[in-house]
Amino acid sequence: MKSKSMSYYVKSLVGLVIMFGFQYLPPIGPLTHLGMQVTGIFIGLIYLCCVVDIIWPSMVGLIALGMSDYCTVTEAIAAGFGSELVWMMLIILILAEGISQSGLGEILARWFITRKVLRNRPMLFTFVYMIVFGVCSLLISSNASVILAWAIFYNIADMAGYKKGERYSTMMIIGCFLSCIIYEGLFAFQSWWLVLAQTFEDMTGYGINYVTYFIIGFIIESLVNLLWLLAMKFVFKCDFEKLNGIDVEKLEGEGELKLNFQHKMLFLCFGLIVAYVLVTIVLPAEWPLVALLNRITQAGWFALVLVLAMVVRYENKPVLDFSKAASTGLSWSILMMCAAIIPAARALTSEGTGVTELLSNILSPLFSGMNPVVFLAAILILQMFLTNVGSNMATGIVLMTVIIPFVGNYYFSPALVGMIIIFVATMGFILPGSSGMAPYLYSNKWIEVKDIYKYGLFYCLIFFICALPVYLVASFIV
Repeated sequence: MKSKSMSYYVKSLVGLVIMFGFQYLPPIGPLTHLGMQVTGIFIGLIYLCCVVDIIWPSMVGLIALGMSDYCTVTEAIAAGFGSELVWMMLIILILAEGISQSGLGEILARWFITRKVLRNRPMLFTFVYMIVFGVCSLLISSNASVILAWAIFYNIADMAGYKKGERYSTMMIIGCFLSCIIYEGLFAFQSWWLVLAQTFEDMTGYGINYVTYFIIGFIIESLVNLLWLLAMKFVFKCDFEKLNGIDVEKLEGEGELKLNFQHKMLFLCFGLIVAYVLVTIVLPAEWPLVALLNRITQAGWFALVLVLAMVVRYENKPVLDFSKAASTGLSWSILMMCAAIIPAARALTSEGTGVTELLSNILSPLFSGMNPVVFLAAILILQMFLTNVGSNMATGIVLMTVIIPFVGNYYFSPALVGMIIIFVATMGFILPGSSGMAPYLYSNKWIEVKDIYKYGLFYCLIFFICALPVYLVASFIV
């Protein structure tokens, strides 16, 4: 017991020394003093979140960032807890818990399990489940689809007898998460993907064909899901048979799969979230309705949807009881980690740190004289690595800057390279600071950090195996 406590204190001390002491080392290459400060804070924060705890290191990380030359403590706290992403996470977690408490999650799980086409076909069921929620993330944000996919799976796991730590449970949770975040990246005309696409066009003069980008990405991710399924069965020997053990007839007889008014209202709330995304993307921005929605912003719309669920009543109670849902649904680990890591990641690649210049100096020599296959493979590998150690958007722009001078040496269109960088930038999840979604994975109580490394790196491998041949074929078409 004492040895475990001592290990905890030693690891904590190491993380704090990195966070506050890294700045006193001699500058590395073009890194400025500010660059050394924020690099130490970022590395120390990631280390502590991975091996020690999440809550208190996040608090210390915000204080450390505020004590640097980047900003004040007040500004760091405002940048973290005032983040639109943290706000939307809070709302989605409460809404998802409301759905779970209402019994809607169980109804959806029972409906899914009792489909005739999926009965006694556990592998098909698993594949369809990951694909369905991946596609859902195209219509709603990935954070909403991930939470919903997990909530329904927990009900399925309870029915089938799957427990925490079982390989099937672990790989389903990770597989659903990755399917959601990567399918969401198929719409490159929204959010930070659009920023990367426009940046690439400004740099090269080549625009990204969003339809071609979507088709290529959809093929890749569908192949990845298929290989992931086969790996679950034949490599990691997951137990699929428990799904066959579910008494479907008993489930069908336990009650009608009918939705009451509360369920329908909660469904409507998710529908309104979907509607916001579709309306603001599809319709012209100058239309009065779209202009109003853009002024409200997605974060504001999420809040209005939650308000609707609290105002409307069912059986003399709110459709969604905020206090009850918040007491069990809020994950402070997710919220605290995001609040600390978002400003730290932005600081890392901000102007004046020298981090971008350091990456450029390291990567530029690597791309000289490569043949086409190696060149595309190198882009895939480097973008997968970079997006897992820094901001998706910032590392994507850095890699674009480095490789654009070499693109003209090859037979394929520069647009293909832009598509690769933008799509692969979606794969930030290995470290807590890799993306805004990564903290979701790290705070999931059904899996351990070692599972994220083990299965996450394997996922990256099969993604590479699927993506390289597809992009090579596309290089003759795009």
